[in-house]
Amino acid sequence: MMTDRPLFTELEQPFTCAAIYEPTVDAATSIMKESEFAGADSFILNLMGDGTQGLREEFLTEDHLERLFQSTSKPTMACYYRWHFGGESVDVTDEERQEILRRAVRAGAKCVDLVGDTFDPTLGPDVFTEEAKRYSLESERPPREVTDDPDAVARQEAEIERIHELGAEVQMSAHTRIHLDPEQALAVAETFQDRGADIVKLVSVDRSWEDMLETLEATVLLDRELDVPFIMMSHGEHGVLARYIAPFLGSMLCFTQQEYVPGGFYSQPLTENVNRVFDAVQNVTPTRDPEEVDWL
Repeated sequence: MMTDRPLFTELEQPFTCAAIYEPTVDAATSIMKESEFAGADSFILNLMGDGTQGLREEFLTEDHLERLFQSTSKPTMACYYRWHFGGESVDVTDEERQEILRRAVRAGAKCVDLVGDTFDPTLGPDVFTEEAKRYSLESERPPREVTDDPDAVARQEAEIERIHELGAEVQMSAHTRIHLDPEQALAVAETFQDRGADIVKLVSVDRSWEDMLETLEATVLLDRELDVPFIMMSHGEHGVLARYIAPFLGSMLCFTQQEYVPGGFYSQPLTENVNRVFDAVQNVTPTRDPEEVDWL
């Protein structure tokens, strides 16, 4: 009998979500169990199926996925990007990706990641190239992974309904590949919210401490204006600190990992480190209006 796991929006916030990059079900199960002992509250499973920091294609069956999800009492989110963290594009269509994500839900995933330009990929350089780096460093570029094409939007909304009917939630995400100022972040977040997403995830780019401070400002703005939970974070070494801080300002979680492997994604904090911060930083949420406070 499968354990009834909570939905992501039912977890007490903020919480940790440990990323699983392993190529096999057995290896992924091992990391999940280690992550649980390190304090992980949930998981995000990468399904980019070539075995490079994600499950190999042979393990993307309902039986294999169900065995993996049953190995933990924590909820798992499934994600299948057009690229993997090894730095290459994945040769699958959006339709194929969505079918695999629905399969994951049938196997027990409690949430899936729906990329914001699904069914209408935005134009731009291939990720992890020098051209992509220049795109991110320039300030006047449109955000990636966001579409307003009416046909694509209608298909996205229908996809969200299908996932809901299967009993799971949808995180709509955009790795924008540019720095978002607070107003830009809010505009994208409200767009995703209006399409029916249960969770909004935005990944900006922080090129300086000033950018990082704007990302935190965007976090506060989203916390005030959105009706759904959200995740605000950034690529770039200046953005690492904000991954620890944003959850105290309204971002629902911090994505983490159990260990750093050679060639891995070092900007993503370790689960144990994040939990130490979460445990150490207490009594920081205001409980009174400024007018009621004596020491100003």
